[in-house]
Amino acid sequence: MNRIGFPVPETGSRTLIAEFSKGRYQVLLARAQDIPEFVEMGAADLGITGLDLILETNRKVKRLRDLDFGRCRLVVAVPDKSPTRDASQIEDGSTVATSFPRLTEEHFARLGKKVNIACVSGAAEVTPGIGLADVITDLTETGSTLKLNHLREIGVILDSKATLIANEKALAEKSARIEEVTSAIDSVIGAARKRYLMANVPRETMPNLENLLPGISGPTVMNIIGRDDMVAIHAVVNDDEVNGIIAVLKEIGGTGILICPIERMVL
Repeated sequence: MNRIGFPVPETGSRTLIAEFSKGRYQVLLARAQDIPEFVEMGAADLGITGLDLILETNRKVKRLRDLDFGRCRLVVAVPDKSPTRDASQIEDGSTVATSFPRLTEEHFARLGKKVNIACVSGAAEVTPGIGLADVITDLTETGSTLKLNHLREIGVILDSKATLIANEKALAEKSARIEEVTSAIDSVIGAARKRYLMANVPRETMPNLENLLPGISGPTVMNIIGRDDMVAIHAVVNDDEVNGIIAVLKEIGGTGILICPIERMVL
């Protein structure tokens, strides 16, 4: 939100409404699980929450963008001592503890399994250890919490990430204003893995620069005052290619190489 021009203040409160552009925009901070409902009912026109919660709540909202953060997986896990190696091997009648009853029930139905769903509000990973469940489904990012609780992953229900959603009525009635926000978000996402490169290179290397630095529409080449043998180049490059490009530029006599982050990039 900060990078698209909505500098939301930090707060310890569970809810916060902040206004920007003289009230043109309002930002509501709320619990992730409440956001699909708020958007469906029109309390908010747009929302950002996890894909897992969007599918679990089954609210009628429009998915607009998958965002590049909040990655996690909804997995099936059993105690380390369990002989079960795959979710399809779980016995009928097993108790599954979860905070995602809808997604869990649908998953086991697809596997043709009849299980008992035990809904918990959190800490599903402790339920097998205290005898409340045989199996759990829970969100994990690295699997470290499962290991700490002597659990082993045996299946994936869903790969989740933060997702931008919209109220379907607002998409029709406030399309221009929504486009302003989504375009701003796109510009931040587009810039996240890009870098702005500047360097001075020998003029004789210009024929090879377009292959080395394709950029958005090719590198920009400018004359350097007082130097007929050198030109200045500017280009947008992928972050993971920067080190290799720097090495090649140095090999061909490049100097004054600068790499800068890009705040936003509008295509």
